[in-house]
Amino acid sequence: MDKTEILEKIKQTEIKVEESIRAAEEEKKNKILEAKMKAREIIESAESEAAKIKEEIINSAKRQIESEKEEIRKRESKEIEEFARKGKDNVMKAVEFLYSEFVGMVEHA
Repeated sequence: MDKTEILEKIKQTEIKVEESIRAAEEEKKNKILEAKMKAREIIESAESEAAKIKEEIINSAKRQIESEKEEIRKRESKEIEEFARKGKDNVMKAVEFLYSEFVGMVEHA
């Protein structure tokens, strides 16, 4: 092998190495891009799942609040009915008392 052939082989090897480096760089860029796309998909999926879970928690809390409000309404309604009944009883007692007093006043007059 003469000097020219050796130089030519070195040049061809350098070209092959440069092509290999460019191909490796391109593959690296593609893999990074692919990884970023997968990461974005994972994040979007996680955000979507988190939104669903959040909605379920909110709906559950709303149902629980409505249930508790209804229990309070029923309890308060019973208390109001009891006050009304006691009020009517007291009115009747007052009427009876006033009637007795009136009858007593009329009889003594």
